[in-house]
Amino acid sequence: MRKTAGDALRVFNGHDGEWVAQIEELNKNKILINLDHKIHEQKNSTDIWVLASPIKKESLDLMVQKSCELGAAKFIPLICEHTVVHKINQERLQAISTEAAEQSERLDVMLVEPLTSLRNYSGLNGYDRNLIVCLERTGEASLVKVAQTLSGKPVGILVGPEGGFSSQDIDFIRNLKHVYPVSLGPRILKTETALISALSCIQLIS
Repeated sequence: MRKTAGDALRVFNGHDGEWVAQIEELNKNKILINLDHKIHEQKNSTDIWVLASPIKKESLDLMVQKSCELGAAKFIPLICEHTVVHKINQERLQAISTEAAEQSERLDVMLVEPLTSLRNYSGLNGYDRNLIVCLERTGEASLVKVAQTLSGKPVGILVGPEGGFSSQDIDFIRNLKHVYPVSLGPRILKTETALISALSCIQLIS
């Protein structure tokens, strides 16, 4: 941070708002600060979960970063039938989320969940929230219309792997409760592009 003892900085912990603090002591192993005054009350982001199939490292990093910047509360990596990447570094992705929260000046940090499978989705806590599923070549309702219908409600956004969902995945998804398949337009989008597009739309409408 290029800070030294005596410098001021803004700090938050996700619970008690944002504070101005002064650095009392700084070394390689620790930093000691003194809280001065609160400048913002705690405000948590909208209750949006991202459910996404892991993809190659750089693109997955981007998805986590932008999900946090665009206000998602939770990122859940899901293994689908066409998923190619079957391992993630959860600790590293959580660090990316923390950095994105700092950069975007949100006062809470998006939680990155452990890798699980699409078939285990119904076992997740809160699985019965409204689930917006981004599908291609299906002629579904537009995301804008669905987002307006669900405005203010807890939602999940599900995007598939490179190559899209398998027919078995789609059958499983359609049998879940509160599912809203949507179209993102006439073009076939990369996974990370689809996610950023969907989150941007929902954030504007919510």
